[in-house]
Amino acid sequence: MATTHIKRSSGASRLVNYAEKRAVQKDGYNLDIDYAKSEFKQVREIYGNKGSTQAYASRVAFSPKEFDPKNTEAQIKALEIAKEIYSTAYPNQQVALYVHNDTDSLHVHAVIGAIDLQTGKKMHGNWQQYRERLVKITDKVVERHGLEVTIPKHKPEKRSMAEIKMKERGQVPWKDKIRQAIDTTMRESHISDFKSFKDKLGEFAINVIERGRDLTYGLTGTNYKARGAKLGDDYKKETIFNELDRRNKRKLTTTRKPILGDFDFGEYKSQVKTGRSQINNERSELNHKRTKKQADELSRARRNARNLESKRAKTQPKGPTL
Repeated sequence: MATTHIKRSSGASRLVNYAEKRAVQKDGYNLDIDYAKSEFKQVREIYGNKGSTQAYASRVAFSPKEFDPKNTEAQIKALEIAKEIYSTAYPNQQVALYVHNDTDSLHVHAVIGAIDLQTGKKMHGNWQQYRERLVKITDKVVERHGLEVTIPKHKPEKRSMAEIKMKERGQVPWKDKIRQAIDTTMRESHISDFKSFKDKLGEFAINVIERGRDLTYGLTGTNYKARGAKLGDDYKKETIFNELDRRNKRKLTTTRKPILGDFDFGEYKSQVKTGRSQINNERSELNHKRTKKQADELSRARRNARNLESKRAKTQPKGPTL
């Protein structure tokens, strides 16, 4: 199982110094690994981007069950996988990779240049999204190599002190009403898209809207609202949408007719035979017409030749009688 993280850094050289010192294997992407520090600096100078962030520090770690940290072949394989991960995630950036085996888990440190080599700009955005994207790419790559994907830690439902006290008094908190409505809705296997999900929740007097990276649920006719993340992992937009997407794909797979499943080869052969017979008949008729036309033309030519010969004989002067 591979785990990953990423964070900003104001010193690319400092990151390289730390990672290179303990490296048992190393490689680079969009740079010469032996001159990583100078090449990071050259790119910053070329684009004149002198912001505080020079690089991003990241790491991918592998389970001891998958790779023996002391095995050289395992180290090389881990480096290859890491390079595939980071070149996929950051195709237009410099990446220096260093394999460490100083812990129980073989891991690869990545120093990622802050500047995009095509645009000359730095990465900006939501860092949680960056990490989630990197995790998804990592999972896809390691799965192709026959390794286990990252298993996220399941966060329990979040409950306030007021909810806890209401539960103790035997009362149902309003957030629990929303959770119960969502649970009941998702137990219906035919719910496979957001519209049907939303319509079903409406039957329980629950409104749901997409808001950015999450869903917001509310009790109809009240001011009680909560984002999915506040209710627990099972109610987040990502969780709900992934499950709906999985159901929709399964639905399409089971309802789609096989391309050749209902194909009647007997009927096809019969049609081909009929078609060939029709073609042969048309060809025979065409040949007959062509032969008749040729015969008529030949007869006409012979008749014309006889007529011409007859005319010549009539107009030719007769010789003296002896």
